[in-house]
Amino acid sequence: MSEQTSQEPGGGWSLFESSPVSRDLLVTAGPLVLLELLFFIGPVLIMFYIATMRMEDLVLIPNYGIGNFLSVFTEFVNRTAFVNTTTLAVLTTVTAAVIAYPLAYYIARFGGRYKNQLAVLVMIPFWTNFIVRVYGWKIILGSQGVLNSALMALGVVNQPIEWIINSSFSIWLGLTYLWLPFMILPLYSSLEKIDGEIIEAAYDLGASRYAVFRRIVLPLSLSGLVGGFIFVFIFSMGAYIVPAMLGGGELFMGTRIAYEFGIGGDWPMGAALGSVLMIVVVGVLWSLLGYVNLEEMFQ
Repeated sequence: MSEQTSQEPGGGWSLFESSPVSRDLLVTAGPLVLLELLFFIGPVLIMFYIATMRMEDLVLIPNYGIGNFLSVFTEFVNRTAFVNTTTLAVLTTVTAAVIAYPLAYYIARFGGRYKNQLAVLVMIPFWTNFIVRVYGWKIILGSQGVLNSALMALGVVNQPIEWIINSSFSIWLGLTYLWLPFMILPLYSSLEKIDGEIIEAAYDLGASRYAVFRRIVLPLSLSGLVGGFIFVFIFSMGAYIVPAMLGGGELFMGTRIAYEFGIGGDWPMGAALGSVLMIVVVGVLWSLLGYVNLEEMFQ
């Protein structure tokens, strides 16, 4: 009998009796692995499987191939949706980072005893229903909305500005607004850990604000920045409500997938779009995690 087993008083054998670490690992990791298989790996494999099929008269035909994956990049509608989604996701992520850095820095450095209250203010939008917030922007940006009415009343424009709604601009604005807290909070968490005396010492030695940010603040807050990038980029790539409500028919991956699984009646094409989208997101996630310690990001 292997050294990994030992005989119990009742005569039976207990596996991993001499290896409590292995036994604890099996007990703790087993349920987690099972949940991953049931609720993540399984659905993903089903999605890839459906993407290799074709559909006729709302019936899946087991005619396997990679044609649907190729159509994601060869068909104009799908290619345009992919380019639009990626471009707006990157733009939203960069915009959120530019806006979030000074806000998070102010809360961390100058919030004082009000840090927690200021952090709560960042989370206040989460207290309102997601769709209600998006619909609020629809009211603000509409042809007869708050913004256009104010500009016309002030004499800035003579007629409503049409391009601020049902356009890529409105999608970008809506995504930035919705996901901005997910950039601020990780940045705040990282910036709050920076010792203020280090920054003061740099200023005392004659460093400029730019030098302090580039040599001290940015490197020490990189884990929070990467965390914010991951959240905002992933959420933006998979967005559906914002482009559906504010996009006015602009081609976007989320709306394309919903169309193919709904009115379009082409589940394999929708599964292929979702599969490609997931591969891109996983690739970006993997590349970003290479620049930061995962444990530091969530400390």
